[in-house]
Amino acid sequence: MSDALEPARSAGVVGLGSMGMGVALSLLRAGFRVVGCDLDAAKCMSLVTHGGEAAGSPADVGRRVDRVMVLVATAEQAEEVLFGTEGVAGTLPKGGVVVLSTSVPPDMAAAVGCRLAERDLLMLDAPVGGGPVRAAEGRMVVMASGPEDAFARAADLVAAASGTLHRVGTGHGQGSAVKAVEQMLTGIHAAAVAEATAFGVRAGVDPQRLAEILAAGPFHIPSQRPLGIVGTDLGNVMDAARRLTVPTPLAASALQLFTMAAAVGLGREGDGALAQIFDRLAGNPQEG
Repeated sequence: MSDALEPARSAGVVGLGSMGMGVALSLLRAGFRVVGCDLDAAKCMSLVTHGGEAAGSPADVGRRVDRVMVLVATAEQAEEVLFGTEGVAGTLPKGGVVVLSTSVPPDMAAAVGCRLAERDLLMLDAPVGGGPVRAAEGRMVVMASGPEDAFARAADLVAAASGTLHRVGTGHGQGSAVKAVEQMLTGIHAAAVAEATAFGVRAGVDPQRLAEILAAGPFHIPSQRPLGIVGTDLGNVMDAARRLTVPTPLAASALQLFTMAAAVGLGREGDGALAQIFDRLAGNPQEG
């Protein structure tokens, strides 16, 4: 392998959205040479202004580094940036590492790990959490699984990007399964808080005061993601649960609430907007 690749301190980041850009900047602060790629040219240029390098495609990233973190938005995008005509898997050198940090179904993560292994590439199944702020500060939570040699090769990379690493196991798909559990609980908790909030308002509690009390206690941690995205995540988890023949009655009920929220135009709102659905059903006063 060429010394120009600087394998110990070089990294690629494919997907420079709110999480990916935070990861890229954290890696730069840690002293990595960072090569980034995104469909949005402005995001690539932003990385350059902070000292990173821009690549024209995922394949170009793979030609310039031997370790890559994938932080695109969807499973479909992950498939394309890994195995598409300009995919990074086609150009990474043998022994290279993919840290798959996009949230994908557990069975997809397992399949991707096998496909990369056929190309003599290592993979960590390493979805992340914590939101954009923690990503920018290098304090993400990482739920990772994969073979020991993949952990060893990506240890400094993951450490620079995260504040907490949970090593879930040695099999691809286990990290994604933990992320799916988190997504399921996020949806169910948000629905439960919305239902309980509507009850409190109906019982005469001031809505603002109730929101302050709930925010100060252990009752609910906001997801920091729009309702439409949380609902999509929950739907994907339920699809995976059906394939595993796991009953999910609570998640199914929560998903109906997210679907109603999307139907009335609340898909871009945060968790607090879920209570509006119950407010309408209960006849509570509406804001605005």
